[in-house]
Amino acid sequence: MKRPTHALMTAYLVSIAGSAVGMTGCNGNETDNGSSANKPFRDKWRVEHEGEFKALDDEGNPAIQNILIGNMLGSADNFINRGDVIVKFDGEPDTIKIEFRRFTFSTDEEAANEVFDKLQLWAYNANTGSPKKPADMEEDARCGGENADGEPYPWQDGCAIFVYYDGMSQLKRAGVDIRVTLPPDYHQDVSIETADNVEEFSYPNRGNVCVEGLAATVDVQMQSGEAYVIANPSEVAGQLNPYPKCPEDLVQMCVEFQDLMTMEPAAWDKDCPCINQGYEPGTVKVTALKPASANITVDLPASLWTSFRAENTGKNELSGNHCDATIDGFAESAIAYKDNDANKPWLRSGAINVPPAALAGGFFVSLTSEGCEPVAAVESPGDWDPNGGDPETELRGKTEVCSGCLAGKSCEDLLPGG
Repeated sequence: MKRPTHALMTAYLVSIAGSAVGMTGCNGNETDNGSSANKPFRDKWRVEHEGEFKALDDEGNPAIQNILIGNMLGSADNFINRGDVIVKFDGEPDTIKIEFRRFTFSTDEEAANEVFDKLQLWAYNANTGSPKKPADMEEDARCGGENADGEPYPWQDGCAIFVYYDGMSQLKRAGVDIRVTLPPDYHQDVSIETADNVEEFSYPNRGNVCVEGLAATVDVQMQSGEAYVIANPSEVAGQLNPYPKCPEDLVQMCVEFQDLMTMEPAAWDKDCPCINQGYEPGTVKVTALKPASANITVDLPASLWTSFRAENTGKNELSGNHCDATIDGFAESAIAYKDNDANKPWLRSGAINVPPAALAGGFFVSLTSEGCEPVAAVESPGDWDPNGGDPETELRGKTEVCSGCLAGKSCEDLLPGG
């Protein structure tokens, strides 16, 4: 997918700064101040597609290397999800399941259902940078839905999971929460984008992100929601694997690598095959784009070899409001800090559990919130109070790399609003 430039995203986000998230009235009866006489509606989770997903080909090589989920900017006043994105890696073998939970602002349930019917799954591996309506897409690029015989289309490499609004232009208060369940053996790339729904000042419903059971690479671009990532790397030769894209036989060679001169153990030496052949490490990259302020937490096993950078790049004052970057749950002796200045608690970087023979590398975590500002959030229709005035705010922009802080919790437990 051709991702939007940072400058374009910044311009877009500045244009919506300070708004509160919500959904559009079906029949457009909005007042001049951006509010409406309508109320929020949210549908239940519904399965949009469930079908074949072959992560590996018959030779054991990656058959699918990238999945795109959500679109922050949309295209031609369409294709914006404006809601939560959940990705899980505990699905059935060779199967992908996609679920939608639609929402809107409307006068009544009947009118809301009319909007829900127009919010549809768009899943293709073509035109992902400038998607077209399904009727104008090539059938052989399709991933979602069923063929003429009622059989689900098999998933293809590079397919995007977008929201298509079947109308003149997508309503500003309407969108979809997306939940995607993948098989545990998918170890390649997942790209996630989501936007806040900020048109209704009394209902700032944020676009949150949660990834559960990750043994792959995820790249998230978001606004002022909350993000949680729970890593679950596989074990190879008794050790956690920081390079999930590297074939397991080569990972085992790296774990058991010996210095050719001394024949001493040299796990993850630069000459071991995963590193020497240029395989990428597993990566978690989460960015809340300026001027957004998001709380971001990543939970890793305590013994995983990891390089990390957690940072708030917004306005931080040591004696005033600031958003800390926190590293917690790891043995202090296992952490080699690069940035650990007490006068800059909003920046922490370094590495954890570095093998003695390794020069650099390991599972990579990069967390950035480009804002540190008060954020209002009302996360479900049941929490909405049309007479409550301005919703309360909390300071957001905190980043955290931890071990065990999310233990025993699912995405449904973690995300606000249920």
